[in-house]
Amino acid sequence: MTRATIAVPLVLLLAAASALDAQQSPRPESVQIAIQSQEALNNDDEAKALALVQAGLARFPGDDTLEIQLARIYAYQRHDRQALGLLNAALIRNPKNREAKLEVAHLYGYQRNYTQSDRYYRELLAADANDEAASLGLVHNLIFEGKKVEARQEVDRALARHPTSLGLQQYSDYLAANPTSETRKQTNNRAQATESFFADTSGNRSFYSAQGLTYKLGRAGSSSFRLEETSLWRTGTNTTTVVSGTDEIRFRLNPYVAVRAGAGAIRFADSSQALYSADLELYPWKSLLVSGGFSRYPILPTWDAAQLDLLSEGWHGRADYNIRNFSVAGTVYLTHYSDGNRSEREWAETLRWFSRSNSSFAVAAGYAFRHLHYARDLDHGYFSPTQYHSHLAAAGVRFRVGKVYRGEYLGYAGVESLRDLGTYSPAGELLLKNDFSWGQWVLSADYSYFHVIQTTGAFRANAITATLGYKF
Repeated sequence: MTRATIAVPLVLLLAAASALDAQQSPRPESVQIAIQSQEALNNDDEAKALALVQAGLARFPGDDTLEIQLARIYAYQRHDRQALGLLNAALIRNPKNREAKLEVAHLYGYQRNYTQSDRYYRELLAADANDEAASLGLVHNLIFEGKKVEARQEVDRALARHPTSLGLQQYSDYLAANPTSETRKQTNNRAQATESFFADTSGNRSFYSAQGLTYKLGRAGSSSFRLEETSLWRTGTNTTTVVSGTDEIRFRLNPYVAVRAGAGAIRFADSSQALYSADLELYPWKSLLVSGGFSRYPILPTWDAAQLDLLSEGWHGRADYNIRNFSVAGTVYLTHYSDGNRSEREWAETLRWFSRSNSSFAVAAGYAFRHLHYARDLDHGYFSPTQYHSHLAAAGVRFRVGKVYRGEYLGYAGVESLRDLGTYSPAGELLLKNDFSWGQWVLSADYSYFHVIQTTGAFRANAITATLGYKF
């Protein structure tokens, strides 16, 4: 039973509760506005929902009904901090505001802060034992806390008061079909193995193998160890093998700041070198990540490059904004290579997914941009143009088959320019992602086809990657 599945009855009842409150007293205009706004939000039209509430607040400043509806919109947009600020302000004005308490409890629950969420639901039930919405919310939390015995008791108590409640009956059926133990097994740790094969039309081949272990360190930290082996060859050459190992520690200082630090080593055919990285991550709000740091990493696109023991060192930055069905991300690298070259690389992509409510199928449209600039074209086995640009339109589909399979297929088509910005040629890419899940096991099988100038300098290239992971 997924989080989305068991949340449905709770969301529906919260919406119904708002409408019922409006029916039990003369409906002020602000309540009508809030209902219209919620209808728009239910139809995924957040722009209309927000416009209605903002217009209403311009007419009725400080209105609790509209302030709470604005908090719902912020929560929908994953702006939890703003939503909690509005709800807490409403509770300061009126500590007995039921709707505000319900929304606070609901929001804390989806942040997995079950201690706070349970406290608010229990306060509501202490004030009114017949509060069906509070009972639904508390049962929802108890299931995800692994407290199924307590959830069963709460369902039985609530059903005695609300025998016709469809939501409570759904929880009752779920608990009867899944009478597992009290403790929910945590899956914060992960072990995985990855194998990848790459080939291009100029004869370059490589086989990449990696084993990794991610382990949770307390509530705010994690450690990621990775051992990698890359074998590279070209028609008429012997195989060169490069081995590296790294470990990275990540620590979340607070909801808005995290730091990463990593170290390791790489063994080339005739030398060994140190690898390292340090990053600062900022989360101004829930949907946005801004990060930057300094790192040293190997350059191994081809057999020729592997002969030079190439390393890249320098600064990098990333911005990633992701909300429901929309994402925009970009990266920038300013580095120098151990062969004396200097590089500047920028990449950006935006995708918008379109789907019906609760549908397992969606289509996407978007745009991708790539720019590379090197101080010199040294012909050292890596793609090093003085200038390179590409502009690609993106389209794709994603879909699910039950709980076992998820597919995402993306195609890119557009133009690219090498050195002379006035001359463009066709370019394109194809990415096929296939994810399978069975309990604690996950399997990814991906295929990539490139019809653009790649790091190898090839015009066409193919890559196949498989990853098997186990969560524990």
